Amino acid sequence: MKLTRRGYGVLGVVVLAEALAITYGARALNAIAAPAVVVLLASAVQLWRTSAPTGERDRVPASFPGDTREVTVDVDGGGVAEIDETVPEGLDAEGASAEASLPTTFAYSLTCVERGRHKLGPLTVRVRDMLGLVERTTQAGSTTRVLVYPPVYQVAGRQAILQHVLDRSEVERQEFDSIREYAPGDPLRDVHWKSTAKSPDEIYVTEFADNRVEDDDITIAAVGDAGSIDEMAAAAASVAVMALDAGLAVELRLPDAHVRLGRGDHHRQRLLATLAETDTDFTSPFQTYTLDDDVLADADVVVRSDSDGVTLAFGTDERDFEAVTASRENPLSARGVGS
Repeated sequence: MKLTRRGYGVLGVVVLAEALAITYGARALNAIAAPAVVVLLASAVQLWRTSAPTGERDRVPASFPGDTREVTVDVDGGGVAEIDETVPEGLDAEGASAEASLPTTFAYSLTCVERGRHKLGPLTVRVRDMLGLVERTTQAGSTTRVLVYPPVYQVAGRQAILQHVLDRSEVERQEFDSIREYAPGDPLRDVHWKSTAKSPDEIYVTEFADNRVEDDDITIAAVGDAGSIDEMAAAAASVAVMALDAGLAVELRLPDAHVRLGRGDHHRQRLLATLAETDTDFTSPFQTYTLDDDVLADADVVVRSDSDGVTLAFGTDERDFEAVTASRENPLSARGVGS
C-alpha cells in the first residue's frame, strides 16, 4: 500500500499545517491538518478492508502467426482499479488495459506474432480508494499458455512428391481435389485451362486426390541451423499437412522430439504443437540442430534449413521449399483448424 500523487498532495497539506502550527499556534493545525489526516487514515482503512482482486481470463485456443483472438477478462474485488495485462514477446495486444470500478469485465484483441508457447499474464491490478489517495498493487489471476503454431503454406507438386515417397510411377488421377496456382515442376497436362483463361496473369493447375494412399505412411525428418529453425518448422509443418490431407499417416523426427505415425485432425494438432515448440531455447544462432545420419537416411522427406533457405529432399530429388510453395496463404486458418 502506498500513497498516490493525490495522496502525497494531501500529505503536503499536513506538513504545511504543521509549519503553520509552529508559527501561529495549534489552532491552525486543528483547522487544516486534522481533517487531512482523518481523510488519509480513512482512505487507508478503506483500502485495507477491500478484498484482494482476483482475475480470470478466457482460454486462448492454439493459433497461427497473424491470427487474432478476443480475450475476455473478469476481475473481482472492490475499489477503483487500473488493470494491465502482462503480454510477452511473440504476442501483441490492443486494449489490454482498463480502468474501472471492481468487479468488472473487459475484452481486448490478442494477435499471435511468433511461433512458440507463450505465457500470458498475470494481471497487474492497482486498486485505489474512492478518493484516490492510497493505492495497492497486486498480481491477480493465473497465467495462460498461448500456443502459436508455425505458419503453414500450400505446397505445390504434391503428385511429384508422392511419386518419389511412395515409389509410384504416377498418382492415380481419378478424383478431382482442388485448383491452385501453378508452381515450377507441375506437369502442363494438369493446367486447368478454364480457370487460367479467366485470369490472364496466373496459371492454374488441377490437384487430384490419390485414393490409394490410405494404407501408406511418410516419415519427415527436419534439421537446420539455430538461426533458421522458424523456417524449418514452417516447411516441415507444410509438408506434414500436405501428406495428411493426401491421406497418409505421418511420422515426424526432430532432434528434440519424435511424433509417431498417425493420421487425422488430432494427429495434425500434435504435429503442429510439436513444431511450435521445437527448439525455441537456442542461445546462439550458430548452433546446429541435427539428427543421426541413419535417421536422415530412413526418412522419406528431409527438411533442411540454413541461412540460405530451406530445402526438401525426397528420393534423389532436392528442391528449394520456396520453389514448391504454391501460396503463402494458410489453408488451415481458413478452415479454422487453429480454433
